[in-house]
Amino acid sequence: MAENDNFTSGEAKDALDSVRTMERAGYRRAVPRRWFGATRAFLIACLFALYALENPYPYIVFPIIGMGVLIAASHENLGAYGRDFPGTKANRWALVLFAAVMVAVFFGMIFIRRAYDLSWVPIVVGLLVGLIVLVTSEHERRAYLAKASEGSAE
Repeated sequence: MAENDNFTSGEAKDALDSVRTMERAGYRRAVPRRWFGATRAFLIACLFALYALENPYPYIVFPIIGMGVLIAASHENLGAYGRDFPGTKANRWALVLFAAVMVAVFFGMIFIRRAYDLSWVPIVVGLLVGLIVLVTSEHERRAYLAKASEGSAE
């Protein structure tokens, strides 16, 4: 271990190149598949749209269980997943803000549905939220692809 503490610049460069190559391979492996983002968006849209029913509570368990199965199946298929999202402080705050807005939209939708008896509101909100989740999933996928092509771990 302490035999050779003196490395040449060529050896150090080769070691860093090897690390970057492995990093790119890891990001390529962790890129979420398109079907994962689309299925996640569909399940979340269904969760919102189920509130168009008079009594959605027996049925909301299906999208919730589906989400768990989807995440487990995706991680099993990929064999890896990226742990750096959200990597920066700004991304963490954006994620918290996104979650807070989704919760507010969810409860606002339920209030409008119950107060005004508009059963179409949850369907429209579900479609919009599903579209937003789909676009966000594609953005996440492209971010991983960009990291895989450049090899930086920022």
